[in-house]
Amino acid sequence: MIAATGITSFVVVILFRVAHGHLCQWPFSREVGIGAGAILVAVGLYFWLDSVRLIVTRFKRNVLITEGVYRFVRNPMYASFIIFIVPGLSLLLDNPLLILSSAVMLLAFKFRIHREEEYLRERFGGAYIDYRRRVRQIVPFLW
Repeated sequence: MIAATGITSFVVVILFRVAHGHLCQWPFSREVGIGAGAILVAVGLYFWLDSVRLIVTRFKRNVLITEGVYRFVRNPMYASFIIFIVPGLSLLLDNPLLILSSAVMLLAFKFRIHREEEYLRERFGGAYIDYRRRVRQIVPFLW
């Protein structure tokens, strides 16, 4: 789902950029965009890799994962793309329209997240409800 949603919206935005590139550029220097974009992509890759590592090592043992990147956000795989990787690519490619891909991904993922969280609530009960109260769903550090 991440790939299908992201790739579809990404392609549409890139095609628009090719046709109307002069209409969409960030209002700051290229160097600033590259630096900020590289940082966001690096953080996003860390979030994604750590979440995969924890799912592979902990989830199958019937353990609620609340460590690593799961301390900051309940859905780090989705957050990695929506909050970090896609906006980082937007800055690296000097294409503000790519942010629209994040918005499309957020809307698409909200449906999936709802089903996943219902499953986790049923599987882990009160422990998950407490975790859900303490940790943001997608956007870390925003209270």
